[in-house]
Amino acid sequence: MSSKEDDKLLQEAFDDLYRYVIVMGVKFNWQMIAATLVTIGLRIYKTVLDDEGYQKMTESISNSYDDIKEFKDETLH
Repeated sequence: MSSKEDDKLLQEAFDDLYRYVIVMGVKFNWQMIAATLVTIGLRIYKTVLDDEGYQKMTESISNSYDDIKEFKDETLH
């Protein structure tokens, strides 16, 4: 699969999950949703990566702290 195809699939996955999360926001607190998504994501990484890969992924997440953008206020309120 080409990088362009991967990018398209990644955007599609993001968009689908984002729409579902917005719907869930009607029922659940945003911090509850965020904690659940992070937990699920880390469990998936732990399942599909070896120990070294998991370590690198969690370091990468931690190192990207300053690069993560907030959603606009109107998006989640």
